[in-house]
Amino acid sequence: MRAIRTIIGSYLVASIPVAYITGRLLSGIDLREQGSGNVGASNIWQSANNAAVVPVGLAEIGQGLLGPAIAIYSGLGPGTQAAAGVAAVAGHNWSPLLRFAGGRGVAHAIGVMLAISRQALGAFIVISLIGVRVRAIPQFVGLGVLSAPVVAKLTRQPAEIVAGLAAIAALIFAKRLMANEPPPTDADRGQVLINRLLYDRDTSDRDIWITRGAAHS
Repeated sequence: MRAIRTIIGSYLVASIPVAYITGRLLSGIDLREQGSGNVGASNIWQSANNAAVVPVGLAEIGQGLLGPAIAIYSGLGPGTQAAAGVAAVAGHNWSPLLRFAGGRGVAHAIGVMLAISRQALGAFIVISLIGVRVRAIPQFVGLGVLSAPVVAKLTRQPAEIVAGLAAIAALIFAKRLMANEPPPTDADRGQVLINRLLYDRDTSDRDIWITRGAAHS
């Protein structure tokens, strides 16, 4: 029962939409209708308040960390630790408090990796920083997420941890493809899905994408 409570608790804590609440309180906006439409720290930066991105990001990392950390300190096994991490990312990406909208789960995945696989986290950080350097952040963050289960496997972590990190990568890419709304009816659906997979947005033009909500305000 402790394991089940930990997993459910991890889901519920992560489903609290910190970025959405912050956007409402600071700027009176609905992040789902602004900028990228992502309910996460990155859209706080783009659409609401630059200074709030750090506390929001840290809070989201903490949400991802909490469940697996409780599992570890309660003496629960790697299966429960990994399941709590998967639950946290799922809770954020499809929050029942936002009618199952949410963010992409990257910050929460960082928190999970901090708890259960610091080797994977190290690889993710290095790959993501390369993306910052070459100005291809969505692509390299995606590669960093995909590298996590590979690194966990290569460093001989338990199979449950490897499987959990693979499941988290699948959830993050699933949310990229699904986003918080279907492709526009007048758009090339195939191209939109390719753009979402590669650029984490409906169009390859970042400036057009993040200013779309402002244009209709």
